Amino acid sequence: MSIFTYLKEDHREIQSLLEKIEQLGPESSAERDETFNQLKSKIILHSKAEERAFYNPLKESKRTKDEVEHGTEEHQEAETLLKELTDSSLVGSAWFQKFKTLKQALEHHIDEEETEIFSDAKKVMSDGEASQMEKDMKAAKKDEEQHRNIKDRDVA
Repeated sequence: MSIFTYLKEDHREIQSLLEKIEQLGPESSAERDETFNQLKSKIILHSKAEERAFYNPLKESKRTKDEVEHGTEEHQEAETLLKELTDSSLVGSAWFQKFKTLKQALEHHIDEEETEIFSDAKKVMSDGEASQMEKDMKAAKKDEEQHRNIKDRDVA
């Protein structure tokens, strides 16, 4: 496997959780809140590990520097939305509208990353580097999981 396959697998898991939450609808429920907490954890661990193992090395290349800086900004935007969605005072249709904003932002980010960033990254790295990045990302994700305290949304 390589970093590209690994990231795509993570992206599919995130998209699946987004779809599940959307299908559950705007009414608060324990299932929706638990699924949101899974999504939040998955996104934060993914983005922090991705920035360390994939984006940081790509910042060294002129071809990919601007793209990964833009990707990092999109990660920050998603984290801001996740924080807002964690607030238990945000409920009902207001929560769901903010969730739809998050979903749209993540879908845009994933599409952009899998087309533009992946394409250019493949031009500036070897297969061996891509394979090593996958290992580095798995290690970074484990490290993030052990050391990062992710606040859950209170379950309804």
